Amino acid sequence: MMQTEKPLKIGITGGRTYENKIQIKKFLYNLREQTTNDVIIVSLGDNSGADRYVKKYALEFGYQYQECNPEYTNRNLYSVLSEAHYGKPYTARGVHVRDKIFCIYVDKCVVFDNTNMVDIKIINLVKLFTRRKKPLIVLT
Repeated sequence: MMQTEKPLKIGITGGRTYENKIQIKKFLYNLREQTTNDVIIVSLGDNSGADRYVKKYALEFGYQYQECNPEYTNRNLYSVLSEAHYGKPYTARGVHVRDKIFCIYVDKCVVFDNTNMVDIKIINLVKLFTRRKKPLIVLT
């Protein structure tokens, strides 16, 4: 019996102020050209910065797309977790929980950064991925 390879889950995110949509588009295009197995693009689900463009171009290029949006948001078509996880009141802890779930869920991560590693979101992601010894690349 032939066993199929499971899809590679690549987390792609970036700073909330990241606006270089051309770099994100090129990255996703090149990823399509260079990978032979199925790829699932996973973002953090932010409505601003890099995540907005990751979602836009991942869907345009026909990738399977998912997002790890925080528990204080509503579940949407692309949410990774069940309905019971969402719709909670806002807490700062919700962001940290989301980042940890993202780190556990993806196989590899790419972060687009225009802040020279001063954005707390990016600093926390780097710490999480380093602790778990998972591959992470920061692109500026």
